[in-house]
Amino acid sequence: MEVRAVKPREPTVCLDQTFHSLPDISLMPGFKVDTAHVVPGPIDLDQFTNALALTLSVFPVYAGRLERPDITEPWRVRLTNDAVPVVVITSDADAEVPSNTVVQSPFTLTRGVDLSRHMENDAAEPFMRVTITKFTKTGCTSIGFCTSHLIGDGWQMLQFARLVSQNYLGLPPLDPPPIYEHPAPYPFNSEDYGDVFTPEFQHFYHYKDTPPHLDISRKKPIRSDFRLTAMQVAQIQKGIIAQCPNDKPPIISRQDAIVALLADSVSKSEPDSPPVQHINTIFMNRGIPPHSATAFGNGLLWAMTDAAEDYEQETPFTIALRVRKSLVRLRDPGYAAAYVAKGSKLARKAMDSGLFQDFIPRPGYMTINSTWR
Repeated sequence: MEVRAVKPREPTVCLDQTFHSLPDISLMPGFKVDTAHVVPGPIDLDQFTNALALTLSVFPVYAGRLERPDITEPWRVRLTNDAVPVVVITSDADAEVPSNTVVQSPFTLTRGVDLSRHMENDAAEPFMRVTITKFTKTGCTSIGFCTSHLIGDGWQMLQFARLVSQNYLGLPPLDPPPIYEHPAPYPFNSEDYGDVFTPEFQHFYHYKDTPPHLDISRKKPIRSDFRLTAMQVAQIQKGIIAQCPNDKPPIISRQDAIVALLADSVSKSEPDSPPVQHINTIFMNRGIPPHSATAFGNGLLWAMTDAAEDYEQETPFTIALRVRKSLVRLRDPGYAAAYVAKGSKLARKAMDSGLFQDFIPRPGYMTINSTWR
């Protein structure tokens, strides 16, 4: 095993800043962002570390350290330009991943950051770790990145990886640079939106406790992979839209249709359990005013459906309608601003108390962790 330490190439894009404040709504300290990119053949390690240093100069927050000088101040990342560890290992495994499931569990291509040490302001714990795995039998190389969700989501991690690739190849960036300035809050009238429900800030556990998904006393969830052809997806969408009672059906996306069919199927297959009445979609709010499409950090909100008016009369079509309404609602800048205002207070309170969010759905709830729309 070889370990390299890579610092950002200076000067960075944040040359004039000593720290980067974290918006309260982005405080998700209990989660990691893991991603890996498998390429055919070997890579040049010196060329890669140079590309990583160039990329970190555009994303210097990844090389910073969490701090909070005063309880009245926001949580922030001091831009210390510390080194990001790059671990290079060799594997004689027969394949890059142990199974052919869409979601790998456990994820074996990265070495994770220690989220608890971040909460304890351990200056030795980086925000990012890079794992390069050379597979001797397949000839492939895996480049894995693991970061804390405190400083960004999977979309941002993709932009980071794309820039590493372009720098490695000596090519210009494919994407515009991240924007680090925080916009002023969008004005809204709270009376227009009522009590906005923020599902991700309802359940917590202390960061030193066993994570709920690892608690052996809890019933282990079942993981299933559904592999559908494009034609099958189109047929599902067409079939659900056909349930519309009038001649002018509303817009129902393919994802709406698949989610509705899944929720309906789960409810009918588990008659002794509460039916799925609340569907919660993790929603990308980048580009919704005042948020820039390329803002640095987390660009996620949670779109929760309203409860069914009459569950006994529910159909996949009516479920899909509720899902669509929840997504469209969050595109309203005023509603999104009301959501952020409430969620920010809850997220800040939890972070101040050393609490991580528990996203395990409760009975009658279903979470969808994917959408651009």
